[in-house]
Amino acid sequence: MAWAASKAFIWDAARINLPEGKKALAMSVYPEESAGDSAWRRSTEFVKGCIEHYSEKWYPYTYPVAVNVAGIVGGMEYPGIVFCSSRSQKGGLWGVTNHEFGHNWFPMIVGSNERRFGWMDEGFNTFINGLADRAFNNGEFYHPRDRHSLARMMFFDSAAAILHRPDVIRTGSYGTLGYYKPAVGLDLLRDVVLGEARFDKAFKYYIDNWAFKHPTQWDFFRAIENSSGESLDWFWRGWIINNWKVDMAAGNVSRRNDSTTAIQVLCLEKAPMPVVVEITEADGKTSRVNLPVEVWQTGGAWTFHHLSKGKVVAVTVDPDKVLPDFNSTNNTESCP
Repeated sequence: MAWAASKAFIWDAARINLPEGKKALAMSVYPEESAGDSAWRRSTEFVKGCIEHYSEKWYPYTYPVAVNVAGIVGGMEYPGIVFCSSRSQKGGLWGVTNHEFGHNWFPMIVGSNERRFGWMDEGFNTFINGLADRAFNNGEFYHPRDRHSLARMMFFDSAAAILHRPDVIRTGSYGTLGYYKPAVGLDLLRDVVLGEARFDKAFKYYIDNWAFKHPTQWDFFRAIENSSGESLDWFWRGWIINNWKVDMAAGNVSRRNDSTTAIQVLCLEKAPMPVVVEITEADGKTSRVNLPVEVWQTGGAWTFHHLSKGKVVAVTVDPDKVLPDFNSTNNTESCP
């Protein structure tokens, strides 16, 4: 259990609107020192915003109240009540409030064992936090980052696999392997592999089937595959079970005739991924080709033919930097 009491608390509250007309109460308690238009006076707005988002998108909130307490810890979650730093403000207060209340879905509704499958607790929560960041107040606190710049943080050579137990992973690495890398993996499944609609349906299917139960990673893998109708063993093997790097590259580009250019794309590391190839012609015209992950079934090189009247002058792999590509220097090939 967890509770808080103080004669100095300022208390405010607001209604939370839940699916099917149900209601709950968002509450915040904080000292005068933490009050401010950019600080804890917005706490109840933040509580209401994230809980309504998670309830509508994934599964209805399960408690009659949601209490945010200004305390001396950075952030800690309990069912129906969380403690966030009394010094937090602006995006920092939104972020910790959003994260701690997100735990009411993982691991409190979907009861994964955080001591065995830590990535299914902190990682899944970090993933849904990111979607809430985009949704809250038109993305007020959302700051997208290209994944190329973050790849080396995730793929350092001494890193354990995400699948390892938390007590096996070095303490200094757990922020990456328990929180961030699993969340990026789910982002990749949603943005690159399955698409938003198919992934969201599958993730909700997993939540609905395992609410108030205790799934393992294998249950999660099966649920996503059963709903999406796609075998994702290549993804689980590379991203979760092993620490395989992603490195897509542009290969040889050669003009075959007046209208056809042969373009080679390379997968230089062990982790395959679908990839987008952007083709630039001499007149500045660009076009894109979407290559599915299946092109790597026969090896690490794939060649396709591009039809155009203009001369191809450059080929860029992953132009929007959506993949956590370990080496960005080989992603563009210029053609003389």
